[in-house]
Amino acid sequence: MKIGVFSDIHSNYHGFRACYDEAVKRGVNQFLFLGDYVSDCAYPEKTMELLYQIRDRYLCHFIRGNREDYLLNHQKGAEDGWTTPSSATGGLLYTYEHLTKEDLKFFESMEISGKMQIEGYPDFYYCHGTLENTKGVFHLGSEKAKEVLDNLDADLIICGHTHKQGIFRHKGKTHVNAGSVGVPWDYDGDAQYCILRGDNGAWEAELIHIDYDKSLAIKELYDSHLNEKARIWTKLVEKTLITGIDQSDRCLTAALKKWQDDGGSGTWSMLPDKYWEEAANEFGL
Repeated sequence: MKIGVFSDIHSNYHGFRACYDEAVKRGVNQFLFLGDYVSDCAYPEKTMELLYQIRDRYLCHFIRGNREDYLLNHQKGAEDGWTTPSSATGGLLYTYEHLTKEDLKFFESMEISGKMQIEGYPDFYYCHGTLENTKGVFHLGSEKAKEVLDNLDADLIICGHTHKQGIFRHKGKTHVNAGSVGVPWDYDGDAQYCILRGDNGAWEAELIHIDYDKSLAIKELYDSHLNEKARIWTKLVEKTLITGIDQSDRCLTAALKKWQDDGGSGTWSMLPDKYWEEAANEFGL
Protein backbone atom coordinates (compact mmCIF):
# COMPACT_ATOMS: atom_id res chain seq x y z
CA MET A 1 0.00 0.00 0.00
CA LYS A 2 1.41 3.36 -1.08
CA ILE A 3 -0.64 6.53 -0.72
CA GLY A 4 0.58 9.72 -2.40
CA VAL A 5 -0.31 12.70 -0.21
CA PHE A 6 -0.51 16.03 -2.05
CA SER A 7 -1.31 19.39 -0.46
CA ASP A 8 -1.24 23.06 -1.45
CA ILE A 9 -0.93 22.75 -5.22
CA HIS A 10 -2.01 26.40 -5.65
CA SER A 11 -2.59 26.07 -9.42
CA ASN A 12 1.05 25.19 -10.09
CA TYR A 13 0.37 22.61 -12.77
CA HIS A 14 4.06 22.09 -13.53
CA GLY A 15 5.00 21.25 -9.95
CA PHE A 16 1.87 19.10 -9.66
CA ARG A 17 2.64 17.17 -12.84
CA ALA A 18 6.22 16.54 -11.72
CA CYS A 19 5.08 15.20 -8.33
CA TYR A 20 2.37 13.04 -9.86
CA ASP A 21 4.70 11.49 -12.43
CA GLU A 22 7.29 10.81 -9.73
CA ALA A 23 4.68 9.25 -7.43
CA VAL A 24 3.46 6.90 -10.15
CA LYS A 25 7.04 5.82 -10.87
CA ARG A 26 7.43 5.03 -7.17
CA GLY A 27 4.42 2.72 -7.24
CA VAL A 28 1.81 4.92 -5.55
CA ASN A 29 -1.56 3.22 -5.96
CA GLN A 30 -3.94 5.72 -4.38
CA PHE A 31 -3.93 9.44 -3.60
CA LEU A 32 -4.93 11.68 -0.74
CA PHE A 33 -5.39 15.38 -1.55
CA LEU A 34 -5.39 17.89 1.31
CA GLY A 35 -6.76 21.04 -0.29
CA ASP A 36 -5.65 24.42 -1.64
CA TYR A 37 -5.76 23.05 -5.16
CA VAL A 38 -5.93 26.45 -6.86
CA SER A 39 -5.05 30.16 -6.60
CA ASP A 40 -1.70 32.01 -6.62
CA CYS A 41 -0.39 30.47 -9.86
CA ALA A 42 -1.82 30.70 -13.38
CA TYR A 43 -4.32 28.64 -15.36
CA PRO A 44 -6.13 26.76 -12.57
CA GLU A 45 -8.03 24.87 -15.25
CA LYS A 46 -4.84 22.87 -15.98
CA THR A 47 -4.64 21.78 -12.37
CA MET A 48 -8.32 20.83 -12.30
CA GLU A 49 -7.97 18.79 -15.49
CA LEU A 50 -5.10 16.77 -14.01
CA LEU A 51 -7.01 16.30 -10.75
CA TYR A 52 -9.95 14.83 -12.65
CA GLN A 53 -7.65 12.56 -14.65
CA ILE A 54 -6.10 11.19 -11.46
CA ARG A 55 -9.55 10.78 -9.90
CA ASP A 56 -10.62 8.69 -12.90
CA ARG A 57 -7.53 6.45 -12.78
CA TYR A 58 -6.93 5.89 -9.07
CA LEU A 59 -8.71 5.62 -5.76
CA CYS A 60 -8.59 9.17 -4.41
CA HIS A 61 -9.67 11.03 -1.29
CA PHE A 62 -10.22 14.78 -1.38
CA ILE A 63 -10.74 17.45 1.25
CA ARG A 64 -10.88 21.18 0.74
CA GLY A 65 -8.55 23.89 2.02
CA ASN A 66 -9.05 27.51 2.95
CA ARG A 67 -8.64 28.67 -0.67
CA GLU A 68 -11.59 26.51 -1.73
CA ASP A 69 -13.59 28.01 1.13
CA TYR A 70 -12.75 31.52 -0.13
CA LEU A 71 -13.95 30.61 -3.62
CA LEU A 72 -17.16 28.98 -2.40
CA ASN A 73 -17.94 31.94 -0.14
CA HIS A 74 -17.45 34.28 -3.09
CA GLN A 75 -19.88 32.20 -5.13
CA LYS A 76 -22.41 32.62 -2.32
CA GLY A 77 -22.08 36.41 -2.45
CA ALA A 78 -19.67 37.11 0.38
CA GLU A 79 -18.59 40.74 0.78
CA ASP A 80 -14.94 39.92 0.19
CA GLY A 81 -13.74 42.92 -1.78
CA TRP A 82 -13.01 40.98 -4.97
CA THR A 83 -14.89 43.39 -7.23
CA THR A 84 -11.83 45.57 -7.80
CA PRO A 85 -8.68 43.57 -8.70
CA SER A 86 -5.78 44.28 -6.34
CA SER A 87 -2.69 42.59 -4.99
CA ALA A 88 -4.80 41.42 -2.05
CA THR A 89 -7.64 39.73 -3.93
CA GLY A 90 -6.86 39.91 -7.66
CA GLY A 91 -5.36 36.43 -7.76
CA LEU A 92 -8.44 34.96 -6.11
CA LEU A 93 -10.73 36.78 -8.54
CA TYR A 94 -8.63 35.57 -11.49
CA THR A 95 -8.88 32.00 -10.17
CA TYR A 96 -12.63 32.21 -9.67
CA GLU A 97 -13.12 33.47 -13.22
CA HIS A 98 -11.15 30.49 -14.57
CA LEU A 99 -13.16 27.83 -12.74
CA THR A 100 -16.28 26.07 -13.94
CA LYS A 101 -19.50 25.28 -12.10
CA GLU A 102 -18.31 21.67 -12.05
CA ASP A 103 -15.12 22.70 -10.26
CA LEU A 104 -16.98 24.65 -7.59
CA LYS A 105 -19.47 21.81 -7.13
CA PHE A 106 -16.52 19.44 -6.70
CA PHE A 107 -15.07 21.67 -3.96
CA GLU A 108 -18.47 21.94 -2.29
CA SER A 109 -18.74 18.14 -2.10
CA MET A 110 -15.56 17.88 -0.01
CA GLU A 111 -15.28 17.68 3.77
CA ILE A 112 -12.59 19.67 5.59
CA SER A 113 -11.01 16.63 7.28
CA GLY A 114 -11.33 12.88 7.42
CA LYS A 115 -10.35 9.61 9.01
CA MET A 116 -8.72 7.02 6.75
CA GLN A 117 -9.88 3.49 7.46
CA ILE A 118 -8.27 0.75 5.40
CA GLU A 119 -8.62 -2.89 6.34
CA GLY A 120 -5.38 -4.31 7.69
CA TYR A 121 -3.88 -0.89 8.51
CA PRO A 122 -4.20 1.51 11.45
CA ASP A 123 -6.68 4.35 11.09
CA PHE A 124 -5.26 7.84 10.67
CA TYR A 125 -6.61 11.37 10.44
CA TYR A 126 -6.04 13.96 7.75
CA CYS A 127 -6.89 17.63 7.33
CA HIS A 128 -5.74 20.81 5.60
CA GLY A 129 -5.31 23.17 8.55
CA THR A 130 -6.84 21.46 11.58
CA LEU A 131 -9.58 18.88 11.93
CA GLU A 132 -12.12 21.64 12.65
CA ASN A 133 -10.96 24.57 10.49
CA THR A 134 -9.33 24.88 7.06
CA LYS A 135 -7.53 28.02 8.28
CA GLY A 136 -6.44 26.48 11.56
CA VAL A 137 -2.76 25.91 12.25
CA PHE A 138 -0.70 23.57 14.38
CA HIS A 139 2.97 23.80 13.53
CA LEU A 140 5.26 20.81 13.73
CA GLY A 141 6.63 20.45 17.24
CA SER A 142 4.44 23.19 18.72
CA GLU A 143 2.51 22.91 21.98
CA LYS A 144 -0.67 22.88 19.88
CA ALA A 145 0.66 19.90 17.93
CA LYS A 146 1.38 18.05 21.17
CA GLU A 147 -2.13 18.81 22.39
CA VAL A 148 -3.66 17.54 19.14
CA LEU A 149 -1.65 14.31 19.32
CA ASP A 150 -2.47 13.80 23.01
CA ASN A 151 -6.21 13.97 22.23
CA LEU A 152 -6.08 11.92 19.01
CA ASP A 153 -7.65 8.45 19.02
CA ALA A 154 -5.14 7.32 16.39
CA ASP A 155 -1.37 7.28 16.10
CA LEU A 156 -1.06 9.46 12.99
CA ILE A 157 -2.37 12.75 11.61
CA ILE A 158 -1.25 14.28 8.32
CA CYS A 159 -1.92 17.82 7.15
CA GLY A 160 -0.75 20.68 4.93
CA HIS A 161 -1.50 24.43 4.94
CA THR A 162 1.74 25.72 6.50
CA HIS A 163 3.96 24.81 3.50
CA LYS A 164 6.51 23.48 6.02
CA GLN A 165 7.23 19.82 5.30
CA GLY A 166 8.29 17.61 8.16
CA ILE A 167 7.58 14.88 10.71
CA PHE A 168 7.06 15.31 14.46
CA ARG A 169 6.75 12.43 16.92
CA HIS A 170 5.30 12.74 20.40
CA LYS A 171 4.55 9.97 22.90
CA GLY A 172 4.31 7.30 20.23
CA LYS A 173 2.14 9.38 17.89
CA THR A 174 3.14 11.13 14.67
CA HIS A 175 2.26 14.43 13.03
CA VAL A 176 3.21 14.68 9.35
CA ASN A 177 3.06 17.80 7.21
CA ALA A 178 3.17 16.86 3.53
CA GLY A 179 4.53 20.28 2.51
CA SER A 180 3.41 22.16 -0.58
CA VAL A 181 3.34 20.80 -4.11
CA GLY A 182 2.89 24.16 -5.79
CA VAL A 183 4.38 27.02 -3.77
CA PRO A 184 6.88 25.22 -1.53
CA TRP A 185 8.91 26.74 1.24
CA ASP A 186 12.50 25.58 1.72
CA TYR A 187 14.54 23.17 -0.46
CA ASP A 188 15.15 25.97 -2.99
CA GLY A 189 11.51 25.84 -4.04
CA ASP A 190 11.49 22.14 -4.95
CA ALA A 191 7.99 20.66 -5.14
CA GLN A 192 7.02 18.60 -2.10
CA TYR A 193 4.74 15.68 -1.36
CA CYS A 194 4.60 12.62 0.88
CA ILE A 195 4.21 8.90 0.40
CA LEU A 196 2.56 6.90 3.17
CA ARG A 197 3.76 3.32 3.00
CA GLY A 198 1.73 0.59 4.64
CA ASP A 199 4.22 -2.05 5.80
CA ASN A 200 3.65 -4.83 8.33
CA GLY A 201 0.46 -3.28 9.62
CA ALA A 202 1.94 0.19 10.18
CA TRP A 203 2.30 3.47 8.30
CA GLU A 204 5.67 5.00 7.47
CA ALA A 205 5.87 8.48 5.95
CA GLU A 206 8.47 9.32 3.30
CA LEU A 207 8.90 13.02 2.59
CA ILE A 208 9.88 13.84 -0.97
CA HIS A 209 11.01 17.05 -2.65
CA ILE A 210 11.85 17.17 -6.34
CA ASP A 211 13.15 19.74 -8.77
CA TYR A 212 11.09 20.72 -11.80
CA ASP A 213 11.18 23.43 -14.44
CA LYS A 214 10.09 26.39 -12.32
CA SER A 215 10.60 28.76 -15.26
CA LEU A 216 7.44 27.37 -16.88
CA ALA A 217 5.30 28.20 -13.85
CA ILE A 218 6.86 31.67 -13.63
CA LYS A 219 6.39 32.37 -17.35
CA GLU A 220 2.69 31.59 -17.04
CA LEU A 221 2.24 34.15 -14.26
CA TYR A 222 2.81 36.76 -16.98
CA ASP A 223 1.51 34.98 -20.10
CA SER A 224 -1.83 34.60 -18.34
CA HIS A 225 -1.94 38.31 -17.34
CA LEU A 226 -2.40 37.20 -13.73
CA ASN A 227 0.24 39.78 -12.83
CA GLU A 228 -2.06 42.54 -14.09
CA LYS A 229 -4.76 41.59 -11.57
CA ALA A 230 -2.47 40.90 -8.61
CA ARG A 231 0.76 42.77 -9.32
CA ILE A 232 2.65 42.58 -6.03
CA TRP A 233 1.18 39.24 -4.99
CA THR A 234 2.40 37.74 -8.25
CA LYS A 235 5.90 39.03 -7.55
CA LEU A 236 5.77 37.42 -4.10
CA VAL A 237 4.69 34.10 -5.62
CA GLU A 238 7.47 34.32 -8.21
CA LYS A 239 10.05 34.94 -5.47
CA THR A 240 8.85 31.90 -3.52
CA LEU A 241 8.86 29.67 -6.60
CA ILE A 242 12.47 30.60 -7.36
CA THR A 243 13.93 30.52 -3.86
CA GLY A 244 11.58 28.62 -1.56
CA ILE A 245 11.58 31.71 0.67
CA ASP A 246 8.18 33.22 1.41
CA GLN A 247 7.95 36.96 2.07
CA SER A 248 4.20 37.38 1.70
CA ASP A 249 3.37 37.62 5.41
CA ARG A 250 6.16 40.14 6.08
CA CYS A 251 5.18 42.22 3.05
CA LEU A 252 1.50 42.18 3.99
CA THR A 253 2.27 43.13 7.61
CA ALA A 254 4.44 46.04 6.46
CA ALA A 255 1.82 47.21 3.95
CA LEU A 256 -0.96 47.08 6.55
CA LYS A 257 1.11 49.14 8.98
CA LYS A 258 1.74 51.79 6.32
CA TRP A 259 -1.99 51.94 5.61
CA GLN A 260 -2.87 52.20 9.30
CA ASP A 261 -0.22 54.90 9.84
CA ASP A 262 -2.01 56.88 7.12
CA GLY A 263 -5.30 56.50 8.98
CA GLY A 264 -6.59 53.52 7.01
CA SER A 265 -8.49 50.65 8.59
CA GLY A 266 -9.98 47.37 7.45
CA THR A 267 -9.09 43.81 6.59
CA TRP A 268 -6.24 42.65 4.35
CA SER A 269 -8.68 42.25 1.43
CA MET A 270 -9.30 46.02 1.46
CA LEU A 271 -5.62 47.04 1.47
CA PRO A 272 -4.95 49.57 -1.36
CA ASP A 273 -2.22 48.65 -3.84
CA LYS A 274 -0.32 51.86 -3.01
CA TYR A 275 0.77 50.32 0.29
CA TRP A 276 1.54 46.94 -1.25
CA GLU A 277 3.87 48.71 -3.68
CA GLU A 278 5.61 50.71 -0.97
CA ALA A 279 6.21 47.59 1.10
CA ALA A 280 7.35 45.61 -1.95
CA ASN A 281 9.94 48.27 -2.78
CA GLU A 282 11.40 47.87 0.69
CA PHE A 283 11.69 44.12 0.14
CA GLY A 284 13.37 44.58 -3.22
CA LEU A 285 10.51 43.14 -5.28
